[in-house]
Amino acid sequence: MKLGLAGLFAVGLLASVVTSRAQNYNVIDLGVLSGDSKSTGAGLNDTGQAAGRSSNPSAAIATLFSNGKAINLGNLGGDVSLATAINSAGQVAGRSTIPGESEFHAFLYSNGVMMDIHSASLFPAGTYAYGINKSGEVVGQGLVDSSTFHAFLYTGGHMIDLGTFPGGNQATAVAINDAGQITGTSDGAIVVSKKTTEYFSHAFLYANGKMNDLGIPSGATYSEATAINGNGQIVGSATFSDGTSHAVLYSCGVWTDLGKFSGASGTQATGINLAGQIVGTAFFPQQSYHPPIPGKHVPFIVRNGALVDLNTLIAANSGFKITDAVGINGSGQILCDATNSAGFTHAVLLTPK
Repeated sequence: MKLGLAGLFAVGLLASVVTSRAQNYNVIDLGVLSGDSKSTGAGLNDTGQAAGRSSNPSAAIATLFSNGKAINLGNLGGDVSLATAINSAGQVAGRSTIPGESEFHAFLYSNGVMMDIHSASLFPAGTYAYGINKSGEVVGQGLVDSSTFHAFLYTGGHMIDLGTFPGGNQATAVAINDAGQITGTSDGAIVVSKKTTEYFSHAFLYANGKMNDLGIPSGATYSEATAINGNGQIVGSATFSDGTSHAVLYSCGVWTDLGKFSGASGTQATGINLAGQIVGTAFFPQQSYHPPIPGKHVPFIVRNGALVDLNTLIAANSGFKITDAVGINGSGQILCDATNSAGFTHAVLLTPK
């Protein structure tokens, strides 16, 4: 799939990076559960509630961050649970281990109860929930076996196998909007001739009972979806022939390359709201292998055709270094992960001033 003239013009605008200091956001520490030292965010709703996990060195627990409190959502009887998405009603989706089994089961947390929504008949090797809409419909990944997984939709009390692209053996649904449109990524192989097999990994849009291949931006080799808004606009990343990945937007049938930071090995868009505001994270190469020092992460928002480092939009004395942007809601609040002055990762909420 090729970029149109509008898309090509946007590429030139979006390729630049802005780092000027302007204090546009207040930083709210979402905290941790009692006794824990670390938290990370995974989902944000329009009321400012967030879902994620709180952890100590030995375990993690699904957590709801609401009204200044970190709330333990419990588990399905196992040792680990992870919340991954939240809707406007405060329902939370995620996954949990269960006693006596090694695989995860997808869950739906609603009205104070965590419900196991796993389908053992469809996916005997486990299920992972990644997205939820206002109707409580949940999407994710179901493992047919250790090497084969399909996208799933949980609706009306039943789990549905959405399958993969033709020729594929793997697909994951990551998000669903309130209209029931689902996005994710599918991969596999297509036999072109007796001597040629093409391997693919493409973003998809599932609507009206069909998984539609969204292809790839011009010059790219792979595409991956991470989020969808109420207008059906999709964001994610695309991998190009030089091995780098760029944040991308799919809208009205056209891919737009959102560019990347200089020196970064890749950028990924992670959230888009109804107004079309986009956030994401840039990833830099590992700094050292001996000793191991990972590459830095730089969170960004797309503004006026540029990727703007979110750290330049908060007070210099906030006490936090933001590392990852997770999502953005209709009010422009941004869920992030950040390192505090003690060196611990906490989920934080950036609220526009």
